[in-house]
Amino acid sequence: MEGLVTDIGGTNARIAIAEGLELKTVRVYPTRQFQGAIELFRQFQADIGRPLPKRWAVGAAGVTSPERIHGTNIGWDIVRDELVSTFGLELCILLNDFEIAAYGLATLGRDQLVELGGASAKASAPRIILGAGTGLGEATCVLCPGSKWHVLKSEGGHASLAPTDETEIRLLKFLQQRFGHVSYERVLSGQGILSLYEFFLSESGQKESVPTFDDPSQVTKAALEGEPLSLKAVELFCRIYGEEAGNFALKTLPFGGVFLSGGIVLHILPILQKGLFRKGFESKGRMKEILRNIPVFVVKEPYLGLYGGAYRLLQES
Repeated sequence: MEGLVTDIGGTNARIAIAEGLELKTVRVYPTRQFQGAIELFRQFQADIGRPLPKRWAVGAAGVTSPERIHGTNIGWDIVRDELVSTFGLELCILLNDFEIAAYGLATLGRDQLVELGGASAKASAPRIILGAGTGLGEATCVLCPGSKWHVLKSEGGHASLAPTDETEIRLLKFLQQRFGHVSYERVLSGQGILSLYEFFLSESGQKESVPTFDDPSQVTKAALEGEPLSLKAVELFCRIYGEEAGNFALKTLPFGGVFLSGGIVLHILPILQKGLFRKGFESKGRMKEILRNIPVFVVKEPYLGLYGGAYRLLQES
């Protein structure tokens, strides 16, 4: 059965027609190009030149209820009843962006993953997903009767940053001067990478002799080329990412795997694979042995959320 699936992030909105788990007519739009979701869907309809399906799964970054999504970083309100009345829908499921991504894990093959250590994944055990992008998303997947995966959404990216050494304590103080409350998202995001670079730049005393950047991609590119301050920033990003993934894992015991999604991890994969993420992940004192046995994977699939929407629609068939 045909449906429309959407994954709206802070930077890009991805839309496709789904037939079962097959995606067709995939389109990607800059989110800031539109004033709201209805304008976005009308543009998609104009671009594909055909009526839209009547069954939708809409994922978006923000605080979500069955009736509404308030976009945390995009400022949109996506209202279920407005979509139903505007487009004549029979079914409209609203999901958090990492809720929809988490459903996508059920569709992945091993060729769509890169392993980052740990024991073999247990097929029926809980899974967790984290993704650093415009913000930091987190969700949990549990297998229910009937072999259907159910996702527990969260706003875990907004939990308070907990420093683990003197460098991270200084980083926390640096960020508190900017933001007051410092969440993990303030570090584990695109802007977080830029903030990490600015932190090391402020400590270096070399502002006149090192490059200044205004975009996170410049920092990651320079880090991969070996520029010292950029490399320090990205290495600390990897370690703190591991620490927060380890925090989440201790609360959920995801022996089915920890999955990292989003473009940032793919861009910095050579640095991520050095072991700093895994070191941060396992650095939990007496609980180290438990975490050592939990597998971690990087997701290579760029349309994970769209596949998650397709999977969720199939559950309603």
